[in-house]
Parts: sequence; C-alpha cells; structure tokens
Amino acid sequence: MNDNNVDNWVDTAIEKSVTDKKHFFMFAGAGSGKTRSLKNTLDFIAEKQGRDLSVQSKSVAVISYTNAACDEIMRRVGYNPLFAVSTIHSFLWELIKPFQKDIKKWVISYLTAKITELEIKASKARTKNYAPDIEKAKMKLERAKTISKFSYQPNGENNGRNSLDHSQVIGMGTDFIGESATLQKVLVSKFPILLIDESQDTKKELVDALLKIETLYADNFVIGMFGDMMQRIYADGKDGLENAVPKTWERPDKVMNHRSNKRIIQLANAIRESIDGRSQQARSDKSEGFVRLYIVPNGVNKDEVESKIYADMAKLCADENWIEPSERKTLVLEHSMAASRIGFEGLYSALAKEFSQTFREGELAELKFLMTVVDPLIVAMRNHDAFVMMKHIRKKLKPEWYVGYKSQVQMLKNVKTKLEEIALLWENGSEPSCIDIYRKLTPMKLFDLPERIESVLAEPVDGEDSTRIEALRVGLSAPYSELLAYWSYVNDNTQFATHQGIKGLEFDRVSVIMDDESAGGFLFSYEKLFGAKSLTDTDKKNIIDGKDSAISRTLRLFYVTCTRARESLALIAYTDNVVAVKNTAIENKWFEPQEVLVVDENGKILRDE
Repeated sequence: MNDNNVDNWVDTAIEKSVTDKKHFFMFAGAGSGKTRSLKNTLDFIAEKQGRDLSVQSKSVAVISYTNAACDEIMRRVGYNPLFAVSTIHSFLWELIKPFQKDIKKWVISYLTAKITELEIKASKARTKNYAPDIEKAKMKLERAKTISKFSYQPNGENNGRNSLDHSQVIGMGTDFIGESATLQKVLVSKFPILLIDESQDTKKELVDALLKIETLYADNFVIGMFGDMMQRIYADGKDGLENAVPKTWERPDKVMNHRSNKRIIQLANAIRESIDGRSQQARSDKSEGFVRLYIVPNGVNKDEVESKIYADMAKLCADENWIEPSERKTLVLEHSMAASRIGFEGLYSALAKEFSQTFREGELAELKFLMTVVDPLIVAMRNHDAFVMMKHIRKKLKPEWYVGYKSQVQMLKNVKTKLEEIALLWENGSEPSCIDIYRKLTPMKLFDLPERIESVLAEPVDGEDSTRIEALRVGLSAPYSELLAYWSYVNDNTQFATHQGIKGLEFDRVSVIMDDESAGGFLFSYEKLFGAKSLTDTDKKNIIDGKDSAISRTLRLFYVTCTRARESLALIAYTDNVVAVKNTAIENKWFEPQEVLVVDENGKILRDE
C-alpha cells in the first residue's frame, strides 16, 4: 500500500459509523485533509440516504466555526440543499426562533438573575458604582416583558429594542437543547445527522448539551465530530473534549500530513510532544523544507529587521518570493499589530472595542457603505468609466430620484454632478476623512445612508451620546486611506493575518511574528513559552491543577501557526531576553542550533563564523 494513502481507511470507517448510526470523533491533525473527509462523508450521505432524507423533509446539519468555513463546505458539496451548513449562532437561532414564548421566559429569567448579581456586587463594592448597570438591566427587563417577538442577526449588529445578543442566543439555545424534550425531538427529527467541524473550538455549552442527549436518541440520531484538540485556540471551546466524549464513540485517527514539507512536520511533532504525544508523518513525495527562528531584541526598527529576515530567507531557500509581501503570509498576534503595519491605527483604536465582531469581519455598516457604494463610484469617475458608474448608481440610488425628470439621462447627469462634488474632496492631492464624505453625501439624499450617520454628524451632546456614536464619530474622522487599508485587510488582500484567524488555511511561505510587547494581550505569551518571562502564580496553579494556562494556550497557537506553512517557515521572536529564548528553543528540541539566529540591536543577523 502506498504510504501516502495510509489514512484511506478513515473515511470508510466514518461511512460505517453513519450507516450503523454510531457517534464518532475523528482526529484530524494539521494538513490531514479534515475538510476533504467531511466532504466525502457528505457525498456518501447524499448518495446513500439523500433521497430518503429529502422525502421526509429532513436535513444534515453541519456546524463550522466561521462563515468562511461554511461557505467553503457548501462550495465543495455543490450547494446541495440537503445540507444545512451554518455557524453555531446561526444553527441555534434557526432551531429556537419559533419558540418565542420560551425565549421571552428565558430572557426575563436571565435579566432578573443579572440584576440580582449586580445588586450583590454593589452591596460589596467599595469604589465601583453599579447603579447605572443595575438601572440599565432593569430597563431591559421591563422592555423584555412587553416584547412579543425577539430578533437576532448572527452576522451583524443587534441594536434593536427586541434584539438578542450573541451570548444570549448561545445561552438559551444550549439550555433549550439540554433541557427541553420538545426541542430535542425537533432537533433529532429535523437533523438526524449532525456533523461538527472544528469541534475542538465549538462552544462548550453546545457540546455539553449534545453529549447530554446523545444517548437518548441513539437509534435515530448521529453526532460526528471532526477536529484536533491541539488546534483549540479559542477559550470558549470545551477543555478535554476527547476525554468527555464517551468511550463508546468510534475514534478514527488520521496520521498523514499532506500539507507541509518534512522539516515543518518534525517541528510540529516536537511542539505537541509534551501535550499529547501524537505525531504525524510526511508524504514521501515532500521535500525537506526550511525552518528558522530569528530572535530579535525589543527596541529595534521592526520594519527594517523583518525586511532583512525576509531577504535572508530568500537566500536560504533560494526563493526570491520571500521578498515579495504578496507571496508570503505574515501572522501577527493581534489585529492591532496588522493595523500599525498596514496603516489603519485610527480606525482600529476607535472602533475595534465597541464593534468587535462587525469591525473584525468587515460588516460595520458605516464602513461597509463607503467601501461597497461610494468607493466604486469614486474609482469609476477617476477612470472615466461611465458604464460602471451608472451601473452602481442605478443599483443604490433612492427611488424618488426617478420621479420628476423628463428623461433618465437628465436624472443621471444630475446625480453625476453631485458625485463629482465628492470627488473634489481628493482635489490637488488632498485626502478627506471618512466623515467628510458623509457630510457631503447626507444633504444630497442620493442613497439610504446607515441609520446612525445622522447622530454621528450631529453636534455632540455631553452625557447623551452613546459610546458607540462617539466611537463612530472618532473612527470616521480617520483619513480615507485608513479605510482602504482596513478594507484590504479584512478581505484578506494583504500579507497579514492573525495567528488565530488562519486556522485551516495554508501558504507556501509563512512568517510568524511573536511579539508580546506589541500584542498587549494576556491569554497568550510567547515570552513565557520560551522562558523569557516568569510564570505568574495563577499560571503555576493552573498547570498544577491541569487547567488551561498561558503556556498551554500559547503552545497550541504556536503549533497552529507553524503548521500553516507548506514549504518554508520563518519565526520572528521579539524579546527582552535573547539568551533564554535561544536556550529554550534548542533545549526543547524544537530547533537545531544552526536554525536559531540572533539579531543584534543594530538589526544585523548574527552567524557563528
């Protein structure tokens, strides 16, 4: 048997589990073809059970972590309506949405408990004033009592009076599945097969709820989980999932890494050795590959140093593409690090906290409108492309503009004249802010603008404007060039991505920036992992108690980033303790001594002569 096909039995084992109605957990390490196995499973279900399921109006539920992952799965199965592919939030909402009375009861109970919790905190507090929070919660409670139908947008903002937030949908959805016999029957009847992609990062509440009912409907319900605990990088995943899954479940394991060259797989195996001892093997047709760790003291010019490192990698690998930003993927710990490197710091600092999800995903209405409506028009005018400009105008123009003109040509000419006023904002090399564009657009009344723009443009009122309106006011004051940079980033048109955001992706050349100082986070610490910073008492206690710690979280993240590379990998560690990082890297047998290079304070890459 060809060694490269050593895992072929796994898909057959999964097909047997589905046929025999047995739950399964498939281990799929980095580059093992997890999504391919998921697709093969779905194809098998469609062929063997698809007709019967469709006749009975049943579907196969597939839950994945991100919208992008869901889109990729749907693309691979040809958008077959048999498969209900969605994120966790979308899946739960579609399931519970019809139970509005139960939702109302849950929300009232939730808010009542929250008020009690806040009042207890207030009674013990010495300095913090909990009164505003209590009053706000009470107002929400009174409002909830009057709402007959609650709403929720899984991929957008939920600001309406009857809107639920993301955490509430997760909370009530998992509560209902775990406790309501009615909803359990609805779930099992509607989705007799439930497959969970990236199960290690699936909300632990949902996993617990499913494990609670998995034995109750063993004869007509199959749960299949695909994942790798070493790739759990989000805190809301279930700790110890492999141990929580009953021993009666089938556990097919994949051992082949089809993605990476041999040296990269050796590094990955060494990283996870202390966690679970699992290892992968490389394909026989893969080359050796390149891995280098560059240790850089804090305080240097990072842009200059990183350019030198990429030139060094180009020489080492005989691969000039390392020098081209578009030909490598550079992984940073936080979006803020990408913002500072690409140039959208103003937008990020003003909006990232208040609009975390919609800002991160490019769905913030006030920014998306400028990039999807205004920018194409500006570009078309600069290119003197009347056809494209008129196409966009017709698509977005308010209906009332089609009334009162002798001809559509006359109307479009008037609209074009107004848009040219906006184009003048860039005249003579000047650059407008985002809010400058809205100030011009608003009185023109050409388009339906995002509803908060009126409040953003109004004079600030002390104590009355919400924190979100103020954040938008500050963020939209950023130069338009920042918006362009931000839009390129969120649409993955730059060299940068976060360590967490590239899970499941792969690239020929990967650069990993390990820079705790710039990241400013607390969940991950490469300095602690590499022995350059002491562990806290909490870290030590978590390790002793077998709980997740900064070390275990960062080690998993380290594994995920390294295993994105197909051919060559450069790790750049910024530190205050160069010696400690070097010693740890070699003593842990992650790197050979010749693979560890130190950069001095002047940005020179040192080599032993």
